Amino acid sequence: MTSGGDTLSVCIMAGGVGERFWPLSRASKPKQLLSIVSDKPMITDTADRNQAVVPAERIYVITTQDQASDIRAALPFVPPQNVLAEPYGRNTAPCIGLVCALLAGRDPETVLAVIPADHCIPDIETYAATIRDAARIAEREQALVTIGITPRFPETGYGYIVAKEALPFDGETEFSRVARFVEKPPREKAEQLIETGNAFWNAGMFVFRVQDMLEAFQRFLPDFYPRLTAIREAVDTPGLAEAVEQAYAAAPAISIDYAIMEKADNVIVAHGTFTWDDVGSWTAVSAHWPTDEQHNATRGSTLLLDSDNCIVGNYNEGIIGLVGVRDLIVVRTGDALLICDRARAQDVKKLVAALREKPSTEPFTT
Repeated sequence: MTSGGDTLSVCIMAGGVGERFWPLSRASKPKQLLSIVSDKPMITDTADRNQAVVPAERIYVITTQDQASDIRAALPFVPPQNVLAEPYGRNTAPCIGLVCALLAGRDPETVLAVIPADHCIPDIETYAATIRDAARIAEREQALVTIGITPRFPETGYGYIVAKEALPFDGETEFSRVARFVEKPPREKAEQLIETGNAFWNAGMFVFRVQDMLEAFQRFLPDFYPRLTAIREAVDTPGLAEAVEQAYAAAPAISIDYAIMEKADNVIVAHGTFTWDDVGSWTAVSAHWPTDEQHNATRGSTLLLDSDNCIVGNYNEGIIGLVGVRDLIVVRTGDALLICDRARAQDVKKLVAALREKPSTEPFTT
């Protein structure tokens, strides 16, 4: 291993539900446990990919209590004790703080790459080189490194990272200091950002020394930081579970971007050139499923006549037939059917929220 050495570990964040993939994704079997873009669950693809970065014994997963056993079953090559369970979800800042405190309690020199469980990255070699190079920069600069993806089009569903001066580096990856973060912009703003040539999609992937991230918690979340110190001091003692529970009872529900990354002055962006897709909604699968001449992406038993630009997933017995329609998303599972305008794919999340509000329909989300 050329970068990070024996200090580099990878933590996969796998606590989400993936509501935009309803009716396939449910609380009991969320997106990362589903085979959406390949024949393996997304969490398995992600862990496989990261074995090109570190050995399996240095891969960690943080998830929910409800998902932990299924995650362990999906990752037989990852030590079971490396699958860490949060008492309950509090967004990504407490999640990352917990992992940093646990790892710092065992090895304060750890360099940690934190990545989501549900992204699609087919270019494994370039991805692995980028993470290893980012680990070297994180150690050299004592910085918080974020992975930015070179934008291919003016996507309005992603945040952006605006870079400033470049950093000298003798590896394959280019690095720049971060000028600012931009929340999901309107299309015109996204076009302007891309035209500058120094803006990147925010992929939600980070590399840092755990001690540097804990220092950032101390600076920017001072009320929560003592809870992380208590976890760190309780590692490998009978008091660890109680320390974690008390920390989460007091934890703010906030993302790492809002809590730390957008405020810190030691943030560096790695110029990620590998192919990347966060597979955030049903519209994303058209890049990964078989597609016909009419731009219909299908999975399972389907028959489409005179139909264009549709996404059809059949996860049930029988067949789905479409005639003379366009721009639809149709997904059928054992107990539910979704029919959605393709332009409204992001609103599937709203449908799930509405189902939960009605006692008679709430079971279809669990």
